[in-house]
Amino acid sequence: MLRRLVSRVREWIAVEDPEERIEGTGEPIMSPKNRRCAEAESMLRDSQEALENRPDDRFE
Repeated sequence: MLRRLVSRVREWIAVEDPEERIEGTGEPIMSPKNRRCAEAESMLRDSQEALENRPDDRFE
């Protein structure tokens, strides 16, 4: 009886093989906070480049 109980507890707390249960691209997972920060930085960089490449109408 004790052996059966221990066996059931082991099955209950057992973790599946991570290679079989996790599917994805293989890229590292970033927290939402860090992801937003990276997106914001790229948006700022793109905006800065667009401003630098825009002709200045004030001097025409």
